Amino acid sequence: MLSTFQVESSDHLVDALAAMKGDASDAIPFVVRLLENPASPLALPGMIDLHRHDCLHLLLGRGFSLDDEAFVVGFTMGNDRRTNGLHLAIFKACSLLFYPRPYRFDPSHLPSFDAGVVLGRQARVRNLNQLDFRSWDHQPLQALREWIGIG
Repeated sequence: MLSTFQVESSDHLVDALAAMKGDASDAIPFVVRLLENPASPLALPGMIDLHRHDCLHLLLGRGFSLDDEAFVVGFTMGNDRRTNGLHLAIFKACSLLFYPRPYRFDPSHLPSFDAGVVLGRQARVRNLNQLDFRSWDHQPLQALREWIGIG
């Protein structure tokens, strides 16, 4: 976890994804998958598969620090129309208490999470956690950001 990558706004989504070096899906801890993976029966609103999650990292221009992860997860939850205050509270408590290191947030990461929620709710396109990003592979990142309403 916590790797970095370098992309430009003019890069196409598929090329930017190829430059990423994030965690493999089998490296994601069980409790994280339990709350964030669409295949989980206990997933919270904003649940998203790893490919879509990586696409959002790129569109939001965020790396893999815990602040970046908190922002991206906050954005994803805030962007899902089903998310309410209880869902946000459950996620915060679980990410602070039950997520294993190095995935565990501490209170200093919550402002990034909250800022992500706000931006997710303000985005023009909602429920991005369900969007088929593969159909947008050959679009420049900046064009996608503008279409979503975050660029």
